[in-house]
Amino acid sequence: MAAPPANADVTVNGLESEAKKNVQLTLSLAKEQCQTPEWKIRALFNKADDEIYEALRALGYYHPVTEKSLVFEPKCWQAAFTIDSGPRTIVDGVAIRLNGDADDDPAFQKLRTELLAENGKPLRHDDYEKMKSRLQSLAMERGYLQAGFSEKQLLIDKANNKAQIKLVFDSGQRRVFGEVTVEQDVLNPDFVREFISVKSGDFYSSEQLAKTHTALSKSGYFDRIGIRPDTEHTDQNRVPVSIKLYPAKIHHYGIGIGYDTDIGPLVNAAYKNRRVNRRGHFITANLDIAQVRSTADAEYNIPLDDPVNDFFSFGGGFKREEVNTYTSKSAKLSARLKHAFDSGWKQTLFIDSLYEDFTIGTTSNQVYLLVPGGSWLRSVADSTMRPTRGYRLEFNLAGSYKNPVSEVSFVQGSVAAVWTHPLPWRARFIGRAEQGATLVDQFDKLPPSYRFFAGGMNSVRGYAYRDLGPRDNLGNIIGGKLLTVVSAEYEHYLFDNWGVAAFIDGGNAYNPDNIRIKTGAGLGVRWYSPIGPVRLDFAVPLSESDSSFQIHFAAGTRL
Repeated sequence: MAAPPANADVTVNGLESEAKKNVQLTLSLAKEQCQTPEWKIRALFNKADDEIYEALRALGYYHPVTEKSLVFEPKCWQAAFTIDSGPRTIVDGVAIRLNGDADDDPAFQKLRTELLAENGKPLRHDDYEKMKSRLQSLAMERGYLQAGFSEKQLLIDKANNKAQIKLVFDSGQRRVFGEVTVEQDVLNPDFVREFISVKSGDFYSSEQLAKTHTALSKSGYFDRIGIRPDTEHTDQNRVPVSIKLYPAKIHHYGIGIGYDTDIGPLVNAAYKNRRVNRRGHFITANLDIAQVRSTADAEYNIPLDDPVNDFFSFGGGFKREEVNTYTSKSAKLSARLKHAFDSGWKQTLFIDSLYEDFTIGTTSNQVYLLVPGGSWLRSVADSTMRPTRGYRLEFNLAGSYKNPVSEVSFVQGSVAAVWTHPLPWRARFIGRAEQGATLVDQFDKLPPSYRFFAGGMNSVRGYAYRDLGPRDNLGNIIGGKLLTVVSAEYEHYLFDNWGVAAFIDGGNAYNPDNIRIKTGAGLGVRWYSPIGPVRLDFAVPLSESDSSFQIHFAAGTRL
């Protein structure tokens, strides 16, 4: 096999990092290989002075002095450049004048103040271009559709190393939305308009157009969405908007297989009826079959007055669990009221009617419960598929009071948090914590669904799924009233789609009179697949355990 072509050695000295990098990227000579003809190398070497000047000029250096050499050797050639950039040009004055309606627009006033702060800073030509782009972009966002510069000048005083920026921006009149027409025939028109934030008579805003598109897309009712503001045919500064919606198929079916070390091989089937009626009601149903835990549930969803943020739902489901520590069969009927706040928090208020038949330790019971409660969730991430910065925070509160339809009195609360932050050298830190507590009058009658256990992929790694918790007199794990879990993980990217991780987890499920914290640690492999992260962890228990190590496998982001 022939060796790949070798690049020649082109060195650049005497410059700070940013200036050096810009010169290296600009030099055509740096891209050539050893076997490039000599005539071409000499031509590019002669051209290098102009390229160096342009590269440094972009950063405000107008007086560079370059010493250079070019040597041809039998195997290859070498070029060296020693550059004195000279003094840097400073912005000595910024003048921005707004003509038209933008002069009284608070958004433009704020932007103008930000741009004036460039005065006194080193000159960068790309910053000057960004100033103009920010003015033009804001104009388009806020409906100044005929805006433009009547004057734009960057004046350079090379002798004194000073620069002045002069911009005159003519915005003209601000447009407003005209008639908004919606073309669709599968849902009630009044219902569809609840997703549309573009209102006739409001100031034109590209943000509102994007918000409307997002709301219609997330609704799930439509396969394609076309939003067209007719900016070329305005009447009295009014921009008509036409929205054409193409319905998604009513019925959606899905089936999949997978594997999770906590619950074993998994088969999943899902069904969704996207439009039960013209009021936007929809049905979801899921079936999960696995060795450890199987579930089946269905839910009928009703959008409320604000269908983007508010839903009422009712449904039911069945669950079977056969864990090392207990077996359980349960049936549940539930009603839920869901609300999404503008701040990003999602709230679910619920009431569940539960029947659970379980055996744990030496105890078997059949229990009926009526459990009201609520959950509050906020998740923020810089990427849905591969987050490097963000957090997830969740609060849960539920309880029951002994009465003819509920056999146990208890109250339970928990908080769980995940935080990830980028680190130097292609790495990130992931911190995780969970705390839960239960007050109960008859713990023996409390079903496993409301007891705390620890161990497993998303708990304390190094221990089997739900294999940590208080034990009875015979050594059977029976779960606890309290839960504490903390985790610290370092993840390092080796390649674009692969990485490795090192972690330590600690915690346990316990009762107030017997607190025993278990610890596990290990190494992991990460694959950032097209459908989300895949995690494979090898963990060992650092405390007393029934096994010497555990392999944990799971998919999906933790935010």
